[in-house]
Amino acid sequence: MSDGTRTPESRTAQKIVWRRLRETLRPQPTWTQLIVGLLCLLLGVSIAAQVRQTDDSLDGASQQELVRLLDESGRHSADLEVEVAELDRTLEALRSGQEDDVAARNAAEERLATLEIVAGTTPAHGRGIVVSIADPDGGVRSSTLLGVIQELRNAGAEVIQIDDVRVVASSSVTTAADGRLMVDGAAVAAPYTIRAIGDPEVMEPALRIPGGAADSVAGDGGTLAVAVEQEVQIEATAELEEPVHSQVVK
Repeated sequence: MSDGTRTPESRTAQKIVWRRLRETLRPQPTWTQLIVGLLCLLLGVSIAAQVRQTDDSLDGASQQELVRLLDESGRHSADLEVEVAELDRTLEALRSGQEDDVAARNAAEERLATLEIVAGTTPAHGRGIVVSIADPDGGVRSSTLLGVIQELRNAGAEVIQIDDVRVVASSSVTTAADGRLMVDGAAVAAPYTIRAIGDPEVMEPALRIPGGAADSVAGDGGTLAVAVEQEVQIEATAELEEPVHSQVVK
């Protein structure tokens, strides 16, 4: 039984088979391979020529020229170091300026917040007291209520509110024609509730000084009670009027 392989019978046929095999295994160079090979050859020749030229230029240089080249290289390096140092100083100055700007902006924002609280144009909160003045007979006078406010201010109250009216530096306490008390033109009803933000350990005793605010209220037929609170909310705000005749001194 044959395995499918044929063996040339004559010697001539064997030679023909071997020739075909050599032609098949022989490398078949393409135009692309030839071009790449030529470019690699030219690149190698060019590199070799450049290296030789450099070596020749340094080999042929005198000692003075070599010293001059070394000196120029050193000066160039020193110039670069100076430039780097200047850039570092510039960068540091820019960073410092930015920090100063941020600090100034934060300080201005904090100052603005303080002025808004003092002027009464923004709500505030903090430790303080809540004063309740009962006036069953309607005998508490406007001057008595104003005395309570002044006593709180003297004791360091930072923010004061009576009922729903924010008390500021220009606030007034008056008596309406019907006998009701008015704060900045708004009627307030008894019991009068006064919220004050400040040190409660100072404000509360200040109201109870003999002959002070509490005694004045009692003299008008009312009673004054004080509650110390860790968180007093002042929600009322005041509307500021634009100055007509005054200007800021610059």
